[in-house]
Amino acid sequence: MKLPETFIYNPQGSNIYRMFNTKSKELIGEMIAYPNINRQLEIAELNIFRQKRQGYGTQFLNFAKKLSQTLGYQGNMSVIAGTTPFDPLNPAHIFYRKYGFTSDNKKIIKKIDKSIKKGKQLNHYTTPAIKMYYPDTTCHKLSFYKKIKNFLDKKFYVNL
Repeated sequence: MKLPETFIYNPQGSNIYRMFNTKSKELIGEMIAYPNINRQLEIAELNIFRQKRQGYGTQFLNFAKKLSQTLGYQGNMSVIAGTTPFDPLNPAHIFYRKYGFTSDNKKIIKKIDKSIKKGKQLNHYTTPAIKMYYPDTTCHKLSFYKKIKNFLDKKFYVNL
């Protein structure tokens, strides 16, 4: 039996998922993910330690999508896209957007789409971290509830 090139390991039911290369026996990356109150799989961290742009991040997202489906969340996921200590000059926004994530922050989404179209990286100084959702329809549903919550917060805010 031939082993796959990579496999994802979850130590004893924790929220940490590690990807290993079966040939080199190296740790490739790590993802921390857990269910959130919006019935989504929240990806708290996704870090590839070496060999970026080899499809490992996409493998993690595919795994997370299946995990979300297993939990009964229909593949819904969310993440806060920004810079990481592992790759501070390259914000992850483009990676998530190409996978199909979107955000309530339409100004930044437009900026991301423009960068993708031009084949350019985002400026890490001027691109803030944003909450992103998968699939696209999740964003619109949450946006409506978020607007109501924001309205109520402003209307009934009490400064203690």
